[in-house]
Amino acid sequence: MVSKFVKVYSDFMKITIDGIIFSLQRHGGISVYFKQLLSYLSLSKSESTLLLHNPLLQPLMEKNWSEVLMVRQSSRYLERYRNCRVPKKTAVFHSSYYRNPSRNNIPTVVTVHDFIYEEFINGPRGWVHTAQKNSAIRSAQAIICNSESTKDDLLKYVGVRSDQLVYVTHLAASASFFSFNLKSEYLPFVLFVGNRAGYKNFSLVLKAMEFLPELELHCVGGGAIQSLELQNISDAVVNRVKHLGLVTDEKLNELYNNAVCLVYPSSYEGFGIPVVEAMKAGCPVVCTNCKAVIEIGGNALTVVKDDDPRLMAEAILETMSSSRDLLIQKGEIISQRYSWENTHRQTLAVYKSLGA
Repeated sequence: MVSKFVKVYSDFMKITIDGIIFSLQRHGGISVYFKQLLSYLSLSKSESTLLLHNPLLQPLMEKNWSEVLMVRQSSRYLERYRNCRVPKKTAVFHSSYYRNPSRNNIPTVVTVHDFIYEEFINGPRGWVHTAQKNSAIRSAQAIICNSESTKDDLLKYVGVRSDQLVYVTHLAASASFFSFNLKSEYLPFVLFVGNRAGYKNFSLVLKAMEFLPELELHCVGGGAIQSLELQNISDAVVNRVKHLGLVTDEKLNELYNNAVCLVYPSSYEGFGIPVVEAMKAGCPVVCTNCKAVIEIGGNALTVVKDDDPRLMAEAILETMSSSRDLLIQKGEIISQRYSWENTHRQTLAVYKSLGA
């Protein structure tokens, strides 16, 4: 729980973080990104404040944010869609989810995570999200993209003015993920992490399990598996699917270390944090031909070129073959490129370039 709340703003708070994301989701990659950022701001003793809005949907990291001034604001009607009320002495404003500051004379930074809505979601929900995101992007002085793939989509869907600065700052995995399985041994299960809807192609994995009768499929996160997801899937496969719910990072690291592989068949990502987590933990990764994931994982990945369950099954079997040790070694080397320290040191440099 957050205990360090104040009612007045300090004149010395130069960086203002809009923490609206903590009132929008209980967990997720964007929350991880901003929690890690706030820890780094505190560690570097940067003059910063975090604005919070009721109700908070997740516990916050009080011990790691000792140098961050946390301010709780009362939530207004449709708070998430309104301009954020900011301290007078703010030098740089950074919203956790596409909001603009209440005053136009404040330099702003926006982090663009992906263009999932633009790719897959139509109707009023997509229109509202896109309008708010585009407003934040077009108002920002600096834009941070979490991959070259996301930067390409930024240019495709929104565009960039000549007076805007664009940076690519990759994400990372926490120090909780590491390899302890020195013999590259594994248990007979394949791991699937995260949301399973639509473009995540969970059904492709289920169909591939038809060709892998000796393996189970263990799923983490994404909510309980619904009967609709299992339609037209044989009982022989359904009986081998285990949903583990939400787990701690420590438990997830254990799963990565023991799994045959992480299966990450998403057709679209802005980054793909589970891929880095798995590589750090010595777990081979099987994916489909997703641009951002291939950017992140490189030649450590076993890539399935077509949405063919049999090819997916063959790729999973490949991670159990004599090439396993080499895949793990490549993944561990590539994972060293990504650290939250690098991510947020680069972010702090962006703030400083705008006057923080």
